[in-house]
Amino acid sequence: MASAMCGVILPSAVQAQQVGVQSVSQIVTIDRQRLFSETAYGQRVVATVEVERTRLAQETREAEAALAQEEKLLTEQRSSLDPTSFRVLADAFDKKVNELRAEGQVREQEFVRVLEREQTAFFERIGPILGRMVRELGAVVILDRRAILLATQNIDITDMAIRRIDQELGDGLSTPNAPTDDSGDEAPADAPESPAPEGASNN
Repeated sequence: MASAMCGVILPSAVQAQQVGVQSVSQIVTIDRQRLFSETAYGQRVVATVEVERTRLAQETREAEAALAQEEKLLTEQRSSLDPTSFRVLADAFDKKVNELRAEGQVREQEFVRVLEREQTAFFERIGPILGRMVRELGAVVILDRRAILLATQNIDITDMAIRRIDQELGDGLSTPNAPTDDSGDEAPADAPESPAPEGASNN
């Protein structure tokens, strides 16, 4: 969504230089999708979901093979069954097929929901990290890269953000390095708001 992703940060470029970081621009950009897909955290989430999706896909293929065998047997029995008995068996078979199809749709929707929940959690956790980066750079706002049509200089900090997120969050299950905040506050009032999650469909 082409909109501002983070709140305004107020430190000056002089303050940024005092902590040894040169100000890039008062406006910097990030690629939200890359933050998720190229960090250890996001890659761990995607890999976990794909393992489960692969397992369930195998179960579905096995169930489909069993139904194919049942359909073949039912076809062979048709000539020896009266129409009423055959219709009962055929209806039961159709019910199994429809249930399997519906179950597959429910499972796929659940995969999407899991990714959305994990992305929401990810962006909530990296909000403070991005806030500290903005202060260090002497910038005042982070925008989604897609909101910028043209820039006269390189103001994208996605690579820098990916490295910092990996340093501080790792894969999200263990924290390699506890974040630091020179202000001593747990949640600075001027920290940027967390960006909205990118949907699993990447629309």
